[in-house]
Amino acid sequence: MTPVAIIAAATAAFHLATANIYGYHRDEFYYLAQGRRLAWGYVDNPPVTPFLYRAGETLFGTSRFGLAVLPALLHATLVILTALVARELGGNARAQLLAALGAAVAPIFVTTGHFLGTVTPEIVAGAALTLFVAKVLHTGDPRWWVAAGVALGVGVLDHWTIGAFAIALVIGLLLTPQRELLFSRWTVLGAVIAVVIVAPNVWWQASHDWPQLTFARQLRDYGTLPKILPAQFVVLGGASVLLALPGLLWLLRNETARPYRGLGIAFVVTLALVMLTGGKEYYTGAALPLLLGAGGAAFAHSSGWARPAWIVAIGLAMLPFSTPLLPLSTANTVRSVNKEIGEMVGWDHLVDTVAPIAAQHPNAPILTRNYSEAGALELLGDLGRARGPFSGHLNYWYWGHPHGFSDETIAVGYDREQLARFFADVEPVATIRTPHGVRNEEDGAVVWICRHQRADWDTLWPQMRTY
Repeated sequence: MTPVAIIAAATAAFHLATANIYGYHRDEFYYLAQGRRLAWGYVDNPPVTPFLYRAGETLFGTSRFGLAVLPALLHATLVILTALVARELGGNARAQLLAALGAAVAPIFVTTGHFLGTVTPEIVAGAALTLFVAKVLHTGDPRWWVAAGVALGVGVLDHWTIGAFAIALVIGLLLTPQRELLFSRWTVLGAVIAVVIVAPNVWWQASHDWPQLTFARQLRDYGTLPKILPAQFVVLGGASVLLALPGLLWLLRNETARPYRGLGIAFVVTLALVMLTGGKEYYTGAALPLLLGAGGAAFAHSSGWARPAWIVAIGLAMLPFSTPLLPLSTANTVRSVNKEIGEMVGWDHLVDTVAPIAAQHPNAPILTRNYSEAGALELLGDLGRARGPFSGHLNYWYWGHPHGFSDETIAVGYDREQLARFFADVEPVATIRTPHGVRNEEDGAVVWICRHQRADWDTLWPQMRTY
């Protein structure tokens, strides 16, 4: 095996070895529920990630270990693609080794390799798109635009935010002499292929009144704008200083990198687009493998200070903040750096709290405030499909609701004021406390018994929809 292949295999093995240290992540429940209800679109994401969950459940089951297999393999694939990007940019074996190590230990890639979210396939698609565009620039062969179109189409079918990187690539190339490589029938063919791949999702969104655009507007936060640039150093960890920043400077300033300058411009434009649209810091994820590959290429023939041992050492130091490794007693400390760690704790306890209440009120439907509570009860509880769980949150709102009037309803996670709009009698019966004192989103959630509905469910349900 080559050194890059060994790093990729070790990356996947690490994720599988640590899969069961904590529990499920809150988003895993939701994507698994989506995978059990396959469609061409959802309120908050396109269909690739739910499809992967469906495939993972079919092949490996729904244990925490089973759900870890596909993201582990995707992270290993990312390691290989990033090394290939370095090679395409002129990097030798040392460059590929550096790039592979950076992709293996960068915190954002470790986190998305531990559990499968929409960012996981998006980053892999972004690395593939970068590779194929780099091949066009390196070889001058426009036929690679077809492969780029496939990568882009699959990426957009997973997460629309990769579109910012695609737009930035076009702008970057138009601003360099390599713009002539854009004007080819192969470019048109690649674009057509991308559109065809994405078309079913666009059709679903259009036929459902574009809920993903509504969700994106709800999620937009211009208050995070000043944090986005420094956040890039956080999500890439030590690799940002050792590889990504030198890689970006090499693309923008080095004479050797002149044929690839459009790629460096593309990252700057991607960052600007994310900032201008009020996006989150990880919306640059599809472009980040480019920087690591360029960083490897920048040090390909130098005796510079980017050394494999340094990347490994800094990467290992960051691992406890990227994936659940430390004891649960430290989860709050780790959560202050990476809040996703705290969202992997307490779901069995939530189900164990709600299940006895459900048994005492056997005819009461179960209503939850968010998709994670609903998904956890759906996966880990044995409550009967007729009882739900139901939720007005995101896609659960589409998936059905009770009908008529219910004598009693079990509500999880709501505030009294929220429930008082729908029920005249609201009684608290339990409070969920996350084990080990972890202060995550479910810690302190109240379980209620609600009676005397103010209207039938068909009337109430439109008012319960939340994003």
